[in-house]
Amino acid sequence: MVGGVFADESPIDPASVKEITKRVADWQIKTFPEQVKFRAISSAMQEQLKKKKENPKYKLSGHVARFTSTNWHDLDWHNAALYAGMNQWRKIADDEKYADWLKMIGERNGWKLHKRPYHADDHAVGQFYLSLYQDTQDKSMMMPTKEHFDWILENPKTGSLLWGKNTDSHVRWGWCDALFMAPPVWARLAKITGEQKYLDFMHQEYKATYDLLWDKKEHLFWRDSSFFKKREKNGEKVFWARGNGWVFGGLALMIPDLPKDWKHRDFYLKTYKEMAEKLKGIQREDGTWSMGLLGGEEGYPVKETSGTSFYVFGLAWGVNQGYLDKEEYMPVITKGWKALTKCVQPDGLLGYVQPVGAAPGDSFPDKSEVYGVGAFLAAGSEVYRLAGGK
Repeated sequence: MVGGVFADESPIDPASVKEITKRVADWQIKTFPEQVKFRAISSAMQEQLKKKKENPKYKLSGHVARFTSTNWHDLDWHNAALYAGMNQWRKIADDEKYADWLKMIGERNGWKLHKRPYHADDHAVGQFYLSLYQDTQDKSMMMPTKEHFDWILENPKTGSLLWGKNTDSHVRWGWCDALFMAPPVWARLAKITGEQKYLDFMHQEYKATYDLLWDKKEHLFWRDSSFFKKREKNGEKVFWARGNGWVFGGLALMIPDLPKDWKHRDFYLKTYKEMAEKLKGIQREDGTWSMGLLGGEEGYPVKETSGTSFYVFGLAWGVNQGYLDKEEYMPVITKGWKALTKCVQPDGLLGYVQPVGAAPGDSFPDKSEVYGVGAFLAAGSEVYRLAGGK
């Protein structure tokens, strides 16, 4: 019995994990040039589109117009999360086409980070750049990121992380999603170069975010400081599933790159383990996690796959690395993975991915998003190893 529910104890077949993960990866690569067709649209956006259909002269907001007609830029965070998961998948896929696809993305963008110099979202593509560099030792894959981060070190931002337009919340890591986007890149660069300065900066900024957004009682992260007073319908605090998924998945990506003898390594392991223990206790009966983690199924009757995928990835990684007890966590992972597979359509589309947002919201069975796919690919890669795949 896990989290108050009985888990499906039947073992996971590694071949089936690999098959469905491959199916999702192949679907995403095939549809990548037309990803906007499969994008989930929030209820607020649907309302605007309805008005536009009824009255062609109705003017959509700029955000809705772009969201419903344009693919994400190659280097946007949405795609960066896909690449992070694809990078995990390529390592167990036994097929070079996935690495080749990532190399194609890097080459056509000159291995550069995205346009906003300080924004964590625009650093996230550096994760797969540096991973490919580790395999190839091709400096063209690594140097733009190194030069960009050296500039940040020479021109640091030091203002408040409190959420708002007149603070440094967007040019430092003032929202929990940022802990997935940037810290793994800084940690990997430190490992590659052997230069402590990248690790020192990462820890300084990560700790600042932790000190502001970590809830010591619930062992979860607020999305940003604007959420401190928000509450669910049941009176519980509002902790966004994907927001905490960003953090939890980011820890699983970053901890392997932290030096074993580094004095701050235990801080990250402790945070990871505390989150894992909390997540174990709040899993839903259907194997997923509510979009508002403490809001329950009454508050969130529709399931969601991006947050759940990050949790399954992070938990499976922890068991594989020996940080979590297998007997204790395997039922949680099994239940979560089987719930995710039920959301994959025959052609490989992963449904029930919450649209872009900064809080709990909607999801739809026949709509997907690239970042949700990335989380699923990461989950499948770790579950495959956990199930005994080679």
